[in-house]
Amino acid sequence: MRSDSPESTASEQRSSTVCFLCRQRKTKCDRTLPRCGFCIKAKVACQYVSKPKKRGLRAGYVSQLESRIESLENEISNLRNLQLPLTPATDSSPERLERLEQEILNLKNNTVIQSPQVQSSISSGLSPTTVPAVVFNEPNTPHSTVTSSISNSTPAVRSPELSRWSRLGSQFDPNDAVSDLIGLPREYLFSLADQYFKETQSWFPIVNQQHIQKALEELPTPVSHIDDIVLRAVIALQLSYSSQAICLGYHGRYRLSRHLRSQVLNEALSKATLSSVQSLLIIAILDYGADNIPSTFSLMSVCRRMCENIGLFRKLLSQMQHQSPTQIGPPALGSNKTGDELAIPVTWATLALDATTTLGVSWRDVSAALVDHLSSVAYVSAPDLKDTYRTHAHLAAIALQPLHAFIDEHERFRYENSNVEALATCDEIYHNLLGYVQAQPKSSYTILSDGLIDFDPNLMHTTVLSHASIIVLYQRLLRFENGSVSTDFGELPLRRCLQASEDLVLAFRGISDADAELNTPLLAHLLFVAARMKLIVYHNMRQAREPMFDTLMHALNMCGRRWRLARRLDVVLRAAIVQLDTKTIEDAGDSSIHGGPSTSLPSNFWDPRKSHLDLSEELKEWCETYRDSLFIGALNGPYCKWG
Repeated sequence: MRSDSPESTASEQRSSTVCFLCRQRKTKCDRTLPRCGFCIKAKVACQYVSKPKKRGLRAGYVSQLESRIESLENEISNLRNLQLPLTPATDSSPERLERLEQEILNLKNNTVIQSPQVQSSISSGLSPTTVPAVVFNEPNTPHSTVTSSISNSTPAVRSPELSRWSRLGSQFDPNDAVSDLIGLPREYLFSLADQYFKETQSWFPIVNQQHIQKALEELPTPVSHIDDIVLRAVIALQLSYSSQAICLGYHGRYRLSRHLRSQVLNEALSKATLSSVQSLLIIAILDYGADNIPSTFSLMSVCRRMCENIGLFRKLLSQMQHQSPTQIGPPALGSNKTGDELAIPVTWATLALDATTTLGVSWRDVSAALVDHLSSVAYVSAPDLKDTYRTHAHLAAIALQPLHAFIDEHERFRYENSNVEALATCDEIYHNLLGYVQAQPKSSYTILSDGLIDFDPNLMHTTVLSHASIIVLYQRLLRFENGSVSTDFGELPLRRCLQASEDLVLAFRGISDADAELNTPLLAHLLFVAARMKLIVYHNMRQAREPMFDTLMHALNMCGRRWRLARRLDVVLRAAIVQLDTKTIEDAGDSSIHGGPSTSLPSNFWDPRKSHLDLSEELKEWCETYRDSLFIGALNGPYCKWG
């Protein structure tokens, strides 16, 4: 028999979503049923936004997974005790044992569980197109602190068996990685940590420098292990991408980085703490740059769940509700903040990174109450222009929320017969995004009092993110017919996309190659957004490439010196250029030169309604198929295999 407790009664009288009128007027909705307070005062009908149902795990899926783990453990035990009869089908070699142990480790520690849809599609020889990624922990164990699921509209995720990371991970012996770590002098780790604060801390300040310094001083001699999880994540990132780590060789530094990354994931996923959130955010940056986007999505989902479990989202929401809308925004992140003082800044950094890495998708699984509140203040909350990082975090965590909401509503055909309303919504978002660029200095460089020139990457990030977001916003409205723009939405979407691309090019022309190289991997996808949009315009309008397009390719090439993701995107764009030029020659009547359809890019590449993340895994599979013929020049060096 159901009991009517005060808690259940209060929850039944409140809607889980806001009403349409409050969302339209950008006011806070009290979500009271059947009508909210604002609609009662306005004497209008109150209609709440519908909330789509999300699919859970298949019945019996967890028990099947547990049975598989148990059977594998029994098989290893029998092989070690020589209890199994030796038959041609039974391989008791050390390689067999290692494979079984690796499979159990993957099943226990891997945060991305393959959906039944993937298994059926792989067995039938089809490539998966829609795969929900599920972050899973057993609900009744002490380590069960994180549980997350992403809706079934998540972009394609390759199975662990097909993943590049899983394939290469099985080739490395942990003992070799430990030997590499022991061979590194303590001073070298000090240098790597110092390099992290020079290259990364300025645009992603989530780590306390004094904490890292103390952890470094407590390292043993020789360094056989690293106890601090945050320092472990920092070293894993620097070993994989810093030029100072080349003393281990390309294979050695990748092996040690993978070993430390695995240790960070094992420890961070076992307990939800602020240090776990910090370390997982750093690993998310590492995986994003390594072209492992599905892993980044899963890690960001885990970070959000951890922030909810340890109360950071509730604390942040309570803090914002006691502030005026104009005061809401990230706090100053001083270098001496530790513990609870660092909790709120790290929460804002989590929201900012999550909103940026998922730019262009409509399946973001986030805290509804928190995101609704951020969306309601997006047009009235002003950033602190004295702190460039706080301005950028304000843009990513708050100003991008209406864009995400528009993409979600557009995907659900809310604007199908309302072109005027869609343009009006885009116009409001457009002016809000553009305001961030117009309010900050034009140059990312400052001449200091001692005559040195200081580069501020956050000014660059704000400019690039604003213009790339405008392209993502309007490219969904682009329609082409017979070499010209369709009359459905007019020329406004195309004009604003082209203007945003030009402004983005000017921003990159104002920085050096080194500053473009030692930067966030997120720049690679933002550059790809602009370059792909230009190619789509050239393709549909039958126009020749402009010199400014070369600037986009050069900037992406500079990012590719550090990040594997940028190198793959560079290959895709060059293949698109070849396909576009070949089509132009064929249209001109030269039949002696033609490109075969087998090497053509997927047709979705030329569809402006598909975002860069919608195409990410499809283009990655295509690139792997033609890897030998596409990876040319400098890309055939050690980066080709190891990234």
